[in-house]
Amino acid sequence: MGYNQMKNLYILLAIMFLSLGCGSNKTEKFSDECSIDYNKIDKIIKFDTPDSVQLKKFNPFIESEFVKIKKDDLEVSGYRTENKVFYNEVIKPYLLKYKSELQKLPIKEAINEIAIFIHQAYRTYLGEDFYRWGGDINDLDDPQGEKSRGKYKYGLDCSGFTTSAYDAAVDLGLLDPSSDGAIFSSKGFEYYCKTYNLKDGGGIKDTPNNFRVDTKELAVLGKIIFSVKQGEAPTDDQIKLLQPGDIVGRSGHFGMIVFINKKPYYLESGGWVVPNHNWLPYCAKEALEIFARNGNIDVRRALP
Repeated sequence: MGYNQMKNLYILLAIMFLSLGCGSNKTEKFSDECSIDYNKIDKIIKFDTPDSVQLKKFNPFIESEFVKIKKDDLEVSGYRTENKVFYNEVIKPYLLKYKSELQKLPIKEAINEIAIFIHQAYRTYLGEDFYRWGGDINDLDDPQGEKSRGKYKYGLDCSGFTTSAYDAAVDLGLLDPSSDGAIFSSKGFEYYCKTYNLKDGGGIKDTPNNFRVDTKELAVLGKIIFSVKQGEAPTDDQIKLLQPGDIVGRSGHFGMIVFINKKPYYLESGGWVVPNHNWLPYCAKEALEIFARNGNIDVRRALP
């Protein structure tokens, strides 16, 4: 089957599944009671079924242009993302529509609503696995090679998803970039670096990276709420400490805590938990235990 045939087949199948009220491009089998479908989530932002025009423009098969850029004395080549277009044309209109309702919420609950919505939106348009190496919603990262969908326009890597709700909240004016709560956003990190004369060195070979917050930055920013050692599980008392917007991980991979129907869940792009459990939000306690099987993890917080 040729590329165009595959793309058209994907769009057709996506429309078929979406018309049945499904929030993804496959029929979910809920053999794992810890996963929860978007249709069972009590949320403010209601997601409409994309039409064929939108799915033709935003789908996992759209390749990016190969570019070469100069950074200091270094030449960097690869493929750039265009998530900002997806954000402006798909995500932001929804957020603006519900902005007045989001403004009434405590900021941690607004972040919660935005994070769940962004995950659902990317999953709906790009499929269950929307991971893309070097992908963030502001297209701040350097051009990337072909690994891990690196040649495609749309998709988020782990830190790209984890920080996306914070970036969106700053963009909407829900979060002041000079506040402590914005430190996980690129604008908040930029303010922090300039205030304390810190280097933005997240690009290739420690070059500047437009103040993109990647996993090595997430691993040192915010306040540690608790840690889970490799091979151990979080206690019930630790789980009670969680709140929406907390981030979970270590340098190399991060995900995010969201609350769904008043219970803590875990979300991520890539990783070891969500991809192995229906690609949906997963119960936080069990998720952190799985995550900690291959290394220590921290739960970090920026919000009050």
